[in-house]
Amino acid sequence: MSKANISILLVLLSVVIVGGVYLYVYKPNMEDKDVIQAEINTLQARYNDLSAKAQKKEQYIADTEMYRAEFEDEVAYFPATLDQEISVMFVKGLIKDEGVKQFDVNNVGLGRPSMFYVLGSGATQSGADVAVTDDSYLCYTAAFPISYAGSYEGIKDLLDYIMAYKYRMNVSAVTMSYNSETDAFTGSISINAYCITGGDREADKISVNVNNGVDNIFHGGSGAVAVSSFEYDADNGAAIVSNHDVNILLNNANNDTSDGIIVSAGGSDTYVTSGANEVQTLVITVDSEEGKNFVTYAIGDKSYKKEIVSSDLKIYVESSKRVDGNDNNGVKVTVDNKTSLPVFFKVVDDDTTSPRFSVGSKSGTVKVY
Repeated sequence: MSKANISILLVLLSVVIVGGVYLYVYKPNMEDKDVIQAEINTLQARYNDLSAKAQKKEQYIADTEMYRAEFEDEVAYFPATLDQEISVMFVKGLIKDEGVKQFDVNNVGLGRPSMFYVLGSGATQSGADVAVTDDSYLCYTAAFPISYAGSYEGIKDLLDYIMAYKYRMNVSAVTMSYNSETDAFTGSISINAYCITGGDREADKISVNVNNGVDNIFHGGSGAVAVSSFEYDADNGAAIVSNHDVNILLNNANNDTSDGIIVSAGGSDTYVTSGANEVQTLVITVDSEEGKNFVTYAIGDKSYKKEIVSSDLKIYVESSKRVDGNDNNGVKVTVDNKTSLPVFFKVVDDDTTSPRFSVGSKSGTVKVY
């Protein structure tokens, strides 16, 4: 082979070697360099961003705690569940028997809760398209249709009760009809209740202080002694007229001499009275302190407390017949007897058609002659 051909071959070999080095060494390295540089740029940008945020770390922590607290404050306006037990306790709070404030629930529907929103998802309706996790906060609603009977003031008090209730609710519809003869209202009201479940929220605990089981349903509730004959049964309580601990005097509120309702345990310094021409709630509480028994009677914010030194509590009720259709005076007595002492009432001269005296709720042994 001539030197010229050898030179040509060497030149071609050099070109092939240089091309191979470019294609298989230089070019891949440059591509890797570009990729690495891109990663460096991305990481540098993230580093710069995190470095800037790190400068405000304490502020971000404080803001997070503030927003979390605000979130919890808002969520606290809604219960964690809409259990029927909680709903029943709410409905029970609607019932009123306080002077002009009368409200009774005839029928109530306990609606089934249905989910309508997932917090933070923007999903409404059923939320079926949203991935729900253990940390999700789910919003439910339930409707409570109620049929009622009561006074106008009682209905207004119902609305106040709903607006001031510890959890958010709203009234969606109200119907009302008036009976002029009885001065009473009947109708229906639809209430929407809401709850938010999820996270670490805990359901309310229901505490119902009602003991079940009594020896005789006509002789009171918790703490009632076994049914037996009492010493006042022989004369139908007549002995209480001359020997009693508390006296209740019921007259026409429009008389010119004294208040229509006077409850006393002796002198005028023991008086609890009412001059209103309406039925008043008289609360009588019997309890014990340091081995002594006491009775407290109260009308509204007026009350008097007296020690009971006998083995029972005797209350003499001096009532009277109503003078006309405008005579509305009377008492509805609530007895909360927290002791084993029996409580006896002797009622004299009450109006047989429209009694001034009646007994509402009671606990312990309570007997009326």
